[in-house]
Amino acid sequence: MELIIKAAAAALTAGLVGLLIKRSNPELSLALSACTVALILIGALGFAKGILELSEAVKTIAGGSAKFISPVLKCVAVAIVTKLASELCREASQSAAASAVELAGTLCAFSVALPLIMSMLKMIGGMV
Repeated sequence: MELIIKAAAAALTAGLVGLLIKRSNPELSLALSACTVALILIGALGFAKGILELSEAVKTIAGGSAKFISPVLKCVAVAIVTKLASELCREASQSAAASAVELAGTLCAFSVALPLIMSMLKMIGGMV
Protein backbone atom coordinates (compact mmCIF):
# COMPACT_ATOMS: atom_id res chain seq x y z
CA MET A 1 0.00 0.00 0.00
CA GLU A 2 2.85 2.35 0.86
CA LEU A 3 4.49 1.80 -2.54
CA ILE A 4 1.40 2.77 -4.54
CA ILE A 5 1.02 5.98 -2.56
CA LYS A 6 4.68 6.87 -3.21
CA ALA A 7 4.33 5.90 -6.88
CA ALA A 8 1.17 7.96 -7.29
CA ALA A 9 2.79 10.96 -5.60
CA ALA A 10 5.89 10.68 -7.79
CA ALA A 11 3.79 10.30 -10.94
CA LEU A 12 1.56 13.26 -10.10
CA THR A 13 4.55 15.44 -9.22
CA ALA A 14 6.35 14.48 -12.42
CA GLY A 15 3.14 15.07 -14.38
CA LEU A 16 2.72 18.56 -13.00
CA VAL A 17 6.37 19.44 -13.56
CA GLY A 18 6.15 17.92 -17.02
CA LEU A 19 3.18 20.12 -17.87
CA LEU A 20 5.08 23.19 -16.74
CA ILE A 21 8.17 22.46 -18.86
CA LYS A 22 6.45 20.85 -21.86
CA ARG A 23 5.85 24.14 -23.68
CA SER A 24 9.43 25.34 -23.43
CA ASN A 25 11.25 21.99 -23.60
CA PRO A 26 9.17 18.97 -24.69
CA GLU A 27 12.25 16.71 -24.87
CA LEU A 28 12.99 17.32 -21.21
CA SER A 29 9.37 16.59 -20.36
CA LEU A 30 9.60 13.22 -22.11
CA ALA A 31 12.88 12.44 -20.33
CA LEU A 32 11.23 13.31 -17.01
CA SER A 33 8.40 10.89 -17.80
CA ALA A 34 10.81 8.10 -18.72
CA CYS A 35 12.86 8.64 -15.55
CA THR A 36 9.73 8.64 -13.42
CA VAL A 37 8.65 5.35 -14.96
CA ALA A 38 12.08 3.85 -14.31
CA LEU A 39 12.08 4.97 -10.67
CA ILE A 40 8.61 3.60 -10.03
CA LEU A 41 9.56 0.28 -11.64
CA ILE A 42 12.69 0.05 -9.51
CA GLY A 43 10.52 0.61 -6.46
CA ALA A 44 8.11 -2.10 -7.58
CA LEU A 45 10.86 -4.69 -8.02
CA GLY A 46 10.46 -5.59 -4.36
CA PHE A 47 7.24 -7.36 -5.29
CA ALA A 48 9.11 -9.65 -7.67
CA LYS A 49 10.14 -11.82 -4.71
CA GLY A 50 6.52 -12.88 -4.14
CA ILE A 51 6.09 -13.66 -7.81
CA LEU A 52 9.24 -15.78 -7.83
CA GLU A 53 8.00 -17.66 -4.74
CA LEU A 54 4.72 -18.34 -6.53
CA SER A 55 6.67 -19.55 -9.56
CA GLU A 56 8.64 -21.97 -7.41
CA ALA A 57 5.43 -23.26 -5.77
CA VAL A 58 3.86 -23.89 -9.18
CA LYS A 59 7.03 -25.68 -10.32
CA THR A 60 6.84 -27.90 -7.25
CA ILE A 61 3.17 -28.69 -7.86
CA ALA A 62 3.85 -29.37 -11.55
CA GLY A 63 6.63 -31.81 -10.72
CA GLY A 64 9.61 -29.51 -11.20
CA SER A 65 8.58 -28.27 -14.61
CA ALA A 66 8.44 -24.58 -15.42
CA LYS A 67 6.50 -25.16 -18.64
CA PHE A 68 3.27 -23.90 -17.06
CA ILE A 69 4.38 -20.81 -15.17
CA SER A 70 7.20 -19.61 -17.41
CA PRO A 71 4.98 -18.60 -20.37
CA VAL A 72 2.59 -16.79 -18.04
CA LEU A 73 5.40 -14.78 -16.44
CA LYS A 74 6.87 -14.00 -19.86
CA CYS A 75 3.46 -12.80 -21.10
CA VAL A 76 3.13 -10.53 -18.08
CA ALA A 77 6.61 -9.11 -18.74
CA VAL A 78 5.74 -8.54 -22.41
CA ALA A 79 2.51 -6.79 -21.38
CA ILE A 80 4.31 -4.49 -18.94
CA VAL A 81 7.02 -3.53 -21.43
CA THR A 82 4.46 -3.05 -24.20
CA LYS A 83 2.21 -0.83 -22.10
CA LEU A 84 5.06 1.36 -20.87
CA ALA A 85 6.66 1.70 -24.29
CA SER A 86 3.38 2.53 -26.03
CA GLU A 87 2.46 5.13 -23.41
CA LEU A 88 5.88 6.77 -23.71
CA CYS A 89 5.41 6.86 -27.49
CA ARG A 90 2.02 8.52 -27.02
CA GLU A 91 3.61 10.99 -24.61
CA ALA A 92 6.01 11.90 -27.43
CA SER A 93 3.04 12.33 -29.82
CA GLN A 94 3.99 9.20 -31.74
CA SER A 95 0.66 7.38 -31.79
CA ALA A 96 1.55 5.31 -34.88
CA ALA A 97 4.67 4.02 -33.15
CA ALA A 98 2.60 3.31 -30.03
CA SER A 99 0.16 1.25 -32.08
CA ALA A 100 3.02 -0.64 -33.69
CA VAL A 101 4.51 -1.41 -30.27
CA GLU A 102 1.11 -2.69 -29.09
CA LEU A 103 0.76 -4.92 -32.15
CA ALA A 104 4.29 -6.26 -31.72
CA GLY A 105 3.60 -6.88 -28.02
CA THR A 106 0.41 -8.78 -28.81
CA LEU A 107 2.19 -10.99 -31.34
CA CYS A 108 5.11 -11.53 -28.97
CA ALA A 109 2.81 -12.48 -26.07
CA PHE A 110 0.91 -14.90 -28.29
CA SER A 111 4.11 -16.56 -29.49
CA VAL A 112 5.36 -16.84 -25.89
CA ALA A 113 2.05 -18.44 -24.86
CA LEU A 114 2.02 -21.01 -27.70
CA PRO A 115 3.90 -23.73 -25.75
CA LEU A 116 1.41 -23.39 -22.89
CA ILE A 117 -1.52 -23.56 -25.29
CA MET A 118 -0.07 -26.65 -26.94
CA SER A 119 0.49 -28.34 -23.56
CA MET A 120 -3.09 -27.65 -22.56
CA LEU A 121 -4.42 -28.96 -25.86
CA LYS A 122 -2.39 -32.16 -25.43
CA MET A 123 -3.74 -32.57 -21.89
CA ILE A 124 -7.31 -32.06 -23.10
CA GLY A 125 -6.71 -34.48 -25.99
CA GLY A 126 -5.46 -37.09 -23.51
CA MET A 127 -8.65 -36.77 -21.44
CA VAL A 128 -11.00 -37.28 -24.36
